[in-house]
Amino acid sequence: MVKYIVSIIIFLMASLSSLAQAPMVVPSEMEFAGVKLKITNSAKKEIEETLDLLTRSQYHFQLLVDRSNLYMGMVEEVLKKEGIPDDFKFLAIQEGQFISDAVSTSNAVGFWQFKKASAQELGLRVDGVVDERKHIIASTVGATKYFKRSNFVFDNWLWSMQSYLQGLGGAQRTIPEKDYGAKKVEINAKTHWYLKKYIAHKLAFQDYVGSGKRNPELQLATYEGRGKTLRDVSREVNVDTEELKNLNKWLVASRIPDEKSYKVIYPVKSGSKPIAQNTDTPKKEDSKASSNTKATTKQPEKSSNSRTSYAGVRPVEGNIGVFPRVTGNIRNAYEPDQIEMNGIDAIRARASDNIKTLANRVGKSESKIRKYNDLGDNGKIRSGEYYYAKNKKNRGKVHYHIVQPGETLWSISQDYGIKYKKLLQKNRMRETQQLKVGRVLWLRFIRPANVPIEYTDVILPKDNPTPEDKMIKEVSPPEQPIKKQTQIISENKTSFDEDPIEEVEVSTTLKALIATASDTIITHVVQPKESFFALSQKYGIELDDIIDWNGLNVMDGLQINQELRLVVPKAYFSKQADATKTSSRREVYHEVQKGETLWGISRKYNVTIEDILKWNNKTNNNLDLGERLKILQDN
Repeated sequence: MVKYIVSIIIFLMASLSSLAQAPMVVPSEMEFAGVKLKITNSAKKEIEETLDLLTRSQYHFQLLVDRSNLYMGMVEEVLKKEGIPDDFKFLAIQEGQFISDAVSTSNAVGFWQFKKASAQELGLRVDGVVDERKHIIASTVGATKYFKRSNFVFDNWLWSMQSYLQGLGGAQRTIPEKDYGAKKVEINAKTHWYLKKYIAHKLAFQDYVGSGKRNPELQLATYEGRGKTLRDVSREVNVDTEELKNLNKWLVASRIPDEKSYKVIYPVKSGSKPIAQNTDTPKKEDSKASSNTKATTKQPEKSSNSRTSYAGVRPVEGNIGVFPRVTGNIRNAYEPDQIEMNGIDAIRARASDNIKTLANRVGKSESKIRKYNDLGDNGKIRSGEYYYAKNKKNRGKVHYHIVQPGETLWSISQDYGIKYKKLLQKNRMRETQQLKVGRVLWLRFIRPANVPIEYTDVILPKDNPTPEDKMIKEVSPPEQPIKKQTQIISENKTSFDEDPIEEVEVSTTLKALIATASDTIITHVVQPKESFFALSQKYGIELDDIIDWNGLNVMDGLQINQELRLVVPKAYFSKQADATKTSSRREVYHEVQKGETLWGISRKYNVTIEDILKWNNKTNNNLDLGERLKILQDN
């Protein structure tokens, strides 16, 4: 028994050692899903920042690696079956961190962070019986549908990934049409940060997650559960019912529906094997019944995966838990000249401290302490907090921060060692302006006037470890060596110990019907056979926004002559005006030559790829040698 335990410890310590020693280098070139990426020095720096955040804590990095490996085999299998490049598996780590019931500030839920309406448009069932956003296989299938649909437009998997955040319409407005179908892409300072964040995740995890890598003591398996209760399944797989409930939060009701296959996730621990199960082929009547349900793949796939009510973008991950960086003699932090915070002389406040006593201890005047820490005339000293004994900097050491629940502009300026007024200036903010959770704050440079304020989802923190983490801990060796390495980090942010973050109940916030300089508000009258999906495609807007603007439920559908208020980009009306010119166009035919692509042909005739596909009733970008393509040209 002792030898067995020692072998486990040696294995995991070797694993941890390899994680700590492996250099995380951002290459100048790499490949993603058949697209060659050239990474400039400016982009490398941002990617390195995210890499640093992901790998800084050896303990948390290992925990995420272990949790990811529990599910990654299932994700890889779905991606392969659906024809999606294997590289997309790392996006699952980036999106939901393999937490089945992860919830963001905009009510995006689950492994792939879907809002309810978007999930249902993709054919996922979300109701009082089942929430397939929390099922690893079902939600991954839903994500692949979105990737395939957007890639049909862009003919480039990288842009398809970007659209997963922005929505198809948002990505089309951002990505130049000349870049559709590109086989080489330069990743630079202007590249969307969601893509740079993905690159960091791929580099961080590609050597540790997936491709057969498994925890030697714990695996997850699936068991057909249609028509059964979890108690039934628990007896058949010999696993505690409560353990099954924790791993299958997708099941809301007491019994699993029987209209289609539902795989129950269960743990297989060391010494055990997955249960062999004979599953009968679904009867024809079952298949027919399944095809008539609302959660069928015949539903329109998705207008967008807009997971914020601000139609914003998701940047490099925020630095919660990394900043402030406190170095020096931490044990004597209450004494002067012992520590630095973010490279600036600092001191920690005692329970009995006020401005006067703190100033006396560091040998500074009260006015200087107030100035160094932006405390103003009425600012108070808080016990246990760190305060600067010299001026803060004019800029941060990293580019961005995402506002978390409970944060203020002052607390963020302290965490990063940035002067409060400089933080306001960089974000073009007034002191009276409300700070919203999820806002992207610029820390190094001033946000350009032509770059709108951006918001992103924030997955709400949970105090309790996930069920998967608990199981991993049960089969892992003692954590004392890891705790020793992370002790300074926990001391850096004392609020982690003194004020644990509470779970926040998120209420759905409807998006306001407000037009910007580039938009206009219209009233659309629903026509026969129109759907939410069709409208989102027609106007290049987000499906979730249509629902929010009009207070609707996607499952209720639309009624003929129903009036909808929509915020539509003005560019839409320009395209409509261009469309009226079609009647004056002449019809020509192009014969496909060896090596030609749709992109090249579209450039030759100065038309779009979408037009060529539409004119020729094509459903993909494939071309055959000698194929005749109809082209409409202006007279």
